[in-house]
Amino acid sequence: MRQIETGPNWYVIYTRPKFEKSICRDIEEMNKEQHLYESYLPVRHVIRRWSDRTKVIEEPLFNCYVFVQSELKHRAELLQIPGVMRFISSEGRPTSIPSEEIERIRRIESGPGDIQAEPYYATGDQVMVTKGIFAGMEGILIKKVNNGPRFLIRLPLLRQAISMEISVDDLLKIS
Repeated sequence: MRQIETGPNWYVIYTRPKFEKSICRDIEEMNKEQHLYESYLPVRHVIRRWSDRTKVIEEPLFNCYVFVQSELKHRAELLQIPGVMRFISSEGRPTSIPSEEIERIRRIESGPGDIQAEPYYATGDQVMVTKGIFAGMEGILIKKVNNGPRFLIRLPLLRQAISMEISVDDLLKIS
């Protein structure tokens, strides 16, 4: 991400849970008068089954995030929308997203097949195992081997460590 202060740029708004669609509608309403903003909410199609029916619904691809293109001077107006919490910032200033990134997300969203957001893990992250016989254990995510991460547990008393392959579905990032 890069930071640009002038002109209409793409920014990321952090929202209250389940407010993404209503925020986009509110931005569209504001746009009818002034044409100062563009919002973008990437969605994925999910099949939901109930006891009496099955339905395909749209869910946000990134929960609690809405992309908005605007000039930074209009930030205060956008922060007044119900459900908007803040702009994603770096060093106290909203961080812009390159248009190419937005286009890449749009191409992926419009492509065939099922898409879903995945947990963003990096080597060195503190993680906790959430499923299986190792549930509740905390450790460090180390390098990926054969497309699977390895979970490292340190045994300070023995001055040893062990690692094992584990599915990212079984991990939770902790601070």
